[in-house]
Amino acid sequence: MEHKRGKAEEFFSKAGKKIDSLFSEISQSNISEKLELKERLQELKKSKESLEKDFDHFTEDNKEVIKDIADSFEESFEDIKNIFRKKKNQKG
Repeated sequence: MEHKRGKAEEFFSKAGKKIDSLFSEISQSNISEKLELKERLQELKKSKESLEKDFDHFTEDNKEVIKDIADSFEESFEDIKNIFRKKKNQKG
């Protein structure tokens, strides 16, 4: 029985060393960089989709406020153009 236990320990020890060696090799290769990049891209895609949903909800919830801001901007822009034209006509 003791002999079998020694063989099993030896097997698991060798397997552990091989796994560690493979893990080390993969960690230092382009494969790990590609896998990490793929994972990060997936995270970014999820974040992007979440942000798009949040923005859509924000836009929908604040539709009137956004419209008021846009209208105010247009009015201010028109006022600036009119003032500029009046000043230009006074000089010219």
